[in-house]
Amino acid sequence: MMYRLIVFLFFSGSSAFAAEPADSLNAQGLVALRQMDVVGAMTAFTAALEADPRNSEAAYQRGRILLKIGEPQKAVADFTIAVTADPSNGRAFARRGEAKIVLKDWTNAFVDFDAAIAASPKDYEVYLIRATYKFKRGEIAGAAADMDRAIAVADPATAQQLRVTLDKILSK
Repeated sequence: MMYRLIVFLFFSGSSAFAAEPADSLNAQGLVALRQMDVVGAMTAFTAALEADPRNSEAAYQRGRILLKIGEPQKAVADFTIAVTADPSNGRAFARRGEAKIVLKDWTNAFVDFDAAIAASPKDYEVYLIRATYKFKRGEIAGAAADMDRAIAVADPATAQQLRVTLDKILSK
């Protein structure tokens, strides 16, 4: 019930942000997220999208929130805005794939995971997301290959953490 209230507040908008440019609203939304202010973040990202309906960052961030609060269909819509506005946003493709998994659309989720990697081949997170769902499907070799690719493109500290995680998974 609380999530529904948050979503209602989110979609009802706020006139407090009406005249601000989208970039400023995105920044406010990110600050609100860091402060765990979901309503404030959603309000800011919604206002940013009202100011600029093709704002990839606002759509991506709002989609992440919607996915976390159990609104995968609405998240898919926002991630679609994000990838349409910025086809190089691999993380938006990957998160849209996650939302499709929640909706039990595994086939199209993997289409999005592949698109995420094509869009952002140097982003370890897109490989990691696809690997996660390959593991869940029992595709151990494919998941391990994706983890290896994630390790290859990650910064050294993240690569080390991923290596440890992969070793633990494979040793089971």
